[in-house]
Amino acid sequence: MWVLTIANPETGPLLDKPAMYIDAATHGNEIQGSEVCLYLIHYVLKNYGALPRVTELLDRAVLYVLPMSNPDSREAWFTRPSTPSFPRTPPVPVDDDRDGVADEDGPDDLDGDGIITMMRKKVPPGQGRFRQDPKDPRLLAPVEGDELGDWVVLGPEGTDNDGDGQVNEDPIGYIDANRTWASGWLPRYLQAGSTAYPLQIPETRTIALFALEHPNIAAMQSFHNAGRIILRGPGGHSMPPYGAGDARAYDWLGKEGEKILPGYRYGVIWKDLYSAFGGAIDHFHGRVGAVSFTNELNGPQQDFNKDGRVTPEETLRFNDLLTHGRMFVDYKPYQHPQYGGIEIGGFRHDTGRPPEGFLLEEECHRNAAFVLFHAHHLPKLTLQEPEVKRVDGNLWRITIPVLNERAIPSMLDVAREQKLHRPDIATVEGARVIASGLVRDAWLDRIELQRHRPERLVVNGVKGFSTETLFFLVEGKGEVTVRYDSLKGGKHSRRVALR
Repeated sequence: MWVLTIANPETGPLLDKPAMYIDAATHGNEIQGSEVCLYLIHYVLKNYGALPRVTELLDRAVLYVLPMSNPDSREAWFTRPSTPSFPRTPPVPVDDDRDGVADEDGPDDLDGDGIITMMRKKVPPGQGRFRQDPKDPRLLAPVEGDELGDWVVLGPEGTDNDGDGQVNEDPIGYIDANRTWASGWLPRYLQAGSTAYPLQIPETRTIALFALEHPNIAAMQSFHNAGRIILRGPGGHSMPPYGAGDARAYDWLGKEGEKILPGYRYGVIWKDLYSAFGGAIDHFHGRVGAVSFTNELNGPQQDFNKDGRVTPEETLRFNDLLTHGRMFVDYKPYQHPQYGGIEIGGFRHDTGRPPEGFLLEEECHRNAAFVLFHAHHLPKLTLQEPEVKRVDGNLWRITIPVLNERAIPSMLDVAREQKLHRPDIATVEGARVIASGLVRDAWLDRIELQRHRPERLVVNGVKGFSTETLFFLVEGKGEVTVRYDSLKGGKHSRRVALR
């Protein structure tokens, strides 16, 4: 699992800068997210020094990019007979049918053409649920009213390998890597695809450990498919909602993302997709304290009538007119050991979830642009012009605003509430700190004083597009240095003259 770190090392230590983590291919069959990651890598490296916005980002922040977080299954999806949904799981043996043997009855490439398509069988009238479409015999249509069905759909190519009277019931896995994370995790009897305990599999465990070793990660993006949705958590319907401050940052970024990605909609996983527990973005939000999105890539590219729904007829028309037959394998007869005479054929496994090649570049560019927009709004803190007043002799009062110019707070609500990581810390070097606090009303001179250890002022982050004003009462003379140390927002300092 290769992670590429992209940053300018000449502008400071990497762990002292805000960072964003990006990955894809959590599910091996959801392939184009890896291409988005590779496109992103190429784009920023090509345009560093040429585009000011890219240059500014890589000078002040860090990108950690993992293009393929489920390498075994993604590789198998390309090189072995596959279906649109197989292989998807990390190749961890699971006895799905509980017969004492794991992974012994998955799909089979019966006709040896390197593709797993569908099986269908002609039966006497009234014994089937489908009929052949009179307009196109390649398609089957459900029977209606008084029609007598004479076709049955048997599912993907496969046989009853283990003799238990079922076909394709125990493929490789099934563990869903996006149900194995720590935040919101549920056991398998409550959440299909889960594990015996959180982070059990190496793919998710190593990413979680990587995030633990890189506490500067303040933003996260994971790519899946399909459906054209920009999603945030919570993933599960019973999980607590995000705090108001966190939701404000997510909603602003998500709504702006809809403008970058026409046809995409912004939503919450459990409300706008389905309820899922133990997902990656819930972990990065709820355990790392990072603003985290999942983009479900690709949409109804075969939608000829633009109603948002793709019918088999539209997909075949797209196949015939735009791919000239690439997407569809014509049905041919096959003698099945259990079903007897059947037909095998249908759409290829790489139809529907990934876009056709001629549509891939725009999908990659727009999603990479959303990543760069998200990363652009990593916390950008600056110490503003200080105000210094003499109180008496060498006793000075310093107030100095800390501005966050971007949307993502330097500490999320969830990080503060759950104590996920230390807060921001402000200190003064070169003088003795008598008292410190935060200015709550500059006009009424209302200051929230810190009761203990004034030399180490604790700040629970600076919200997006806002300011926190620091207060110090110090004893000294000459110059002092005010330092602001934020785990997610970087380290900053400013010289202040006591005069």
